[in-house]
Amino acid sequence: MEYSSLTRNKSFLLLIPAILALFLSFIPTLNYQGPLSWDIYYHVHLAKLYMAQGFTLWDPLTYAPFGRPIFYPPLFHYLLASLAMLFKVDPFQVSRWIQPIFAFSLVLSFTYVVEKLYNLRVALTAGFFLFFTLVFHRAMLPLPETMALILFPLAIYLYYRALQGDGLKFAVLGGILSGLMMLTHDLTGLIMLGVVLLFTLTLKLRRDNVEYRSLWVFLGFTLLVAVLWWLPLLMAYGFTFHNPQQGVPGFLDYINILVKTMGLPTLIFAILWIVTGFKELEKDSTGKWYKKLSPKNILIVVWVLFLLIVSNAYLLGFSILIDRILNFAVFPVVIMASLGMEYIYSAKSKKSVYHNMYKILIVLLIVSSLCSALFCALSVKPMVHDSQRDVAQWFAAHGDGRGVVMSLTEGLDPVIVSISRQPVSTGGYQPGMVKSLDRNLYYSGTYSLEDVKRDNIEYFVEQSPIPHPSYLTMVYQNKDYKVWRVDI
Repeated sequence: MEYSSLTRNKSFLLLIPAILALFLSFIPTLNYQGPLSWDIYYHVHLAKLYMAQGFTLWDPLTYAPFGRPIFYPPLFHYLLASLAMLFKVDPFQVSRWIQPIFAFSLVLSFTYVVEKLYNLRVALTAGFFLFFTLVFHRAMLPLPETMALILFPLAIYLYYRALQGDGLKFAVLGGILSGLMMLTHDLTGLIMLGVVLLFTLTLKLRRDNVEYRSLWVFLGFTLLVAVLWWLPLLMAYGFTFHNPQQGVPGFLDYINILVKTMGLPTLIFAILWIVTGFKELEKDSTGKWYKKLSPKNILIVVWVLFLLIVSNAYLLGFSILIDRILNFAVFPVVIMASLGMEYIYSAKSKKSVYHNMYKILIVLLIVSSLCSALFCALSVKPMVHDSQRDVAQWFAAHGDGRGVVMSLTEGLDPVIVSISRQPVSTGGYQPGMVKSLDRNLYYSGTYSLEDVKRDNIEYFVEQSPIPHPSYLTMVYQNKDYKVWRVDI
């Protein structure tokens, strides 16, 4: 069947990668009764906080006994809370069932924008290349970042339309989506704004005749939406962010992260597009090769270069999560890979060998990408295991909701607080911590009764044996953990 006849069903064809993503993400959703990610326990905790208190900027249950401002944008948590109240179910079940919805929406959002910028063929190949990437693997996790990434390509596309003179209404809509991103996952929103600003600057330097007023409309509506939550927070508490300390990777480590994030086939075809693109530009005799690049290709090049530079900021001593930064470069790299495949398609009219090569490569792309995605869907497991949830359920049944839990093991506090509503000494999202207990004092076992009273500690949870003062009584035990109560 010829491509021209296939495009008559364009709307259905565009849905194919998204529908495949939906069914693939149903595999872990149906296999496990809870959500897959560890992070979701902190987010469910905030959703329950909003369900109990409505609008609030203060979290008294994490980093207890001090509490802390809620520095995490709230839109995702309000979505969980609203759906939980609407359907009268626990937020954990909401987060579980939005996993396939998020995966479907992310793939559809991306392929829709690619089809609008290029064509259906490029959009479909982009959808399959996306299955190789870390973005798709994380799309099966119910996270604010995933929700923000659904909006990312749409906001960029709407701004692009406004720049091209299609009307300032597109800048308004794009700005609203941008503001919603800032209310969902601020890092994603900031990265998107960086792409928008650098793209606009590049067009300005090229002296392109575009609607530059769109930038101010876009930024203005971004600000109008974002300040709904950020302004009250900043006025009340200022802003705190503790950047997680990361080791400095070597060159091979960086390349390995890049390959794992993008997928090797994606990188190969992206490089093919870059190489063939350079060859085409070399043919320009005027010396103004940069004028030959279309605005949409300028967009994806600027997008990739910006994030490659940011991801290498560790060379200057900055502590960054390289894989998380490169995650935002997946969309443009996947587009580059699809354009690399498109080069082979366009070349088939010049040499017959390319005709069969293109067909073979398309079949290999579909089969291998689906195998990669299926392997991910079958191998992914919940990051929180049963014994951790059992500890949290014990606190839900027997805790008093007042005394602090000092967990002497990493990662348990968000599980406890989200399920039991018992105050915990940490609780997740460490970058938003303001003041915390001296955990090393309790890890070392050198604490005194006065320390315990001062810090309002009522329970200890341990995974490995530690010295136990006489005023501690073991009240619960499973195969991994012991819970000790302070009796004074």
